[in-house]
Formats: sequence, C-alpha cells, structure tokens
Amino acid sequence: MIICPQCGEPIRIDPDSSVCKAGHKFSVINGILDLLPDSNDSNVLHEEEHWDKVAEKGEMKIVPNEYISERLVGDYNNAFKEGIETAWKCTYPKHVNIADIGCGTGSAVTYLHNLDFHNVDYIGIDVSIKIMKMRSKEDNKRPDNWNIRFIKASANKAIFEDNSLDIVFSASALHHLELETVIKWVSRSLKPNGLLILHEPNSNNLFAKIGRKLVHDFHTKGERPLLPEQIKNLAYDHNLTIIHEKGLHYFTGSLQYLVGLLELPNPIAFCAYHASKFIDALVTTPSRNYSFVQVYKKSKRRSAYA
Repeated sequence: MIICPQCGEPIRIDPDSSVCKAGHKFSVINGILDLLPDSNDSNVLHEEEHWDKVAEKGEMKIVPNEYISERLVGDYNNAFKEGIETAWKCTYPKHVNIADIGCGTGSAVTYLHNLDFHNVDYIGIDVSIKIMKMRSKEDNKRPDNWNIRFIKASANKAIFEDNSLDIVFSASALHHLELETVIKWVSRSLKPNGLLILHEPNSNNLFAKIGRKLVHDFHTKGERPLLPEQIKNLAYDHNLTIIHEKGLHYFTGSLQYLVGLLELPNPIAFCAYHASKFIDALVTTPSRNYSFVQVYKKSKRRSAYA
C-alpha cells in the first residue's frame, strides 16, 4: 500500500530498513519509516522543527481549558460520526484502511476509535518523528482492533497506491499543505466510495483572525488558513462529492484558549462555556464559524452541492 515518494514503486517495510522495487532505501527509526531522509524543503523543515519543539515541551504554547476542550472534542466526534454514517449508512467495511494526514500523536485514532469498525489498518503520516513517538504514552488507549503504524513523510507527495484507502483523515492539517496537490493524490488513493474526512480552522472567523495576529508562536509561518469553499471546489474537480458539512464553535473555539491562558477555575469555565454556546447557536454557517468539518465520498458523478 505504501509507495516510494521518489519513484512511485511499492515499498517493502522491514523492521530496520525498507527498500522500494527501484532500490531506493529508507531507514526505520524507532519503528517509524522515514521517507524524508534528506529533505531540503524549507517549509517541511520549519514544520518539523516547530512540531519537534511541541513534542519536547509536551504541549502547545497555549493550552486550551480542559473542561471546554473535552466538550469541543465531543462535538468533533459527533460531526465525524454523522458524516461517516451519512456516507456508509451505518454499514462499515469489515476491514478499513485509514491514512491520517498530519497525524501528530494519532488524530484519527483519537476521533474514530469508538466507531463500529471490525479491523483497521491505520497509517499516520507526519513530518515530526518526535511528536509521533508521543503516541506510545497513550498505548493504554490503543484500540485492540487497530493495527497502528507511523511514517515520517510530507503529505505534499503521494505515498499510497491508487484505490488502496477507505478513509483519508485530516484534523487541522490541510492548511499547512499544498491543498490542490493533496486533494489530487487523495482522490487517486481512495477506493470507490472511500471518504475524505477533514476538520479545519476557518480563515474567515473574526476570533481566529485576532488570535493569529496576537499569538504568532501558536502558528507556523507556512500555514495558509482555508475557507470551506476552497476545499469544496478542488474536491469537486477531483471526483470527491461532499456529503456532510458542519460549522462548529463560532466563539467557543477561541474561548477555550483564552480561558486556558487566563487559567480560570472550572466553575468560571463552566459558565463561560455555556454562555458561549448560546452565541455559537446563532451562527451556523460553516464559512463564518471558528472551524468546520467536511466529509467527501469518492464518486464518478459530479456533485450538485459544489
């Protein structure tokens, strides 16, 4: 299922090293296949440095309030589940191949592990080996039916065979990447009826804009925040039909960081959260919300939604 980023030939993965059919060799570091041994891409190197520092510190510079963050994660879980059930009508494949773009410690494992999958082959790809290694600290949360592997790679290059994936998942990663390049290989790599499932911060949200201006170290210099329509239009061009879309957390998305920064106690966080949810309910348009979830299905038919 994994192909060489240099020549496109299949890679045989061994415990200590791997080689593709054309003879390109790659190291395996602490169980993680390294497909970026000599990258000179300045953006990739900057992203690697940034996320390595996050891994070394063990957390982001600004930590969201735990009470609010847990509830927002629950909203994401529900939105992803709704999209998958809409696409597959609650009839999941018995064996699911999942690729996780910009996986960090395993975003798709965190968000999808409670779904009714029988067996899962999961491959997380990220530019930072250090942050992927942090997954070992969460091994007690590892689902028994998930076979988990991590690969150091840039999602700006295809590393999966055509028609090999059931789900490509991306949580807040696409705005760090070359969007059209990624959408193109995702469409090729998905099986018929396979899903692209994504969550992205919204470039149009007022509170998110303020945060980017005030807290520079919280973001990477190469990121390009997106609008829902940008992704939708490119997906349409590559035979991906949108079947689920939801805007989330108009005000609460930023509030979780503000409450965390001020270290407010949980009783105040509780009140702030429920007040902000009232504001959120007044804004449902994905293009105005703090973030949005979209689910696309690979199809030969053009979408009337786009």
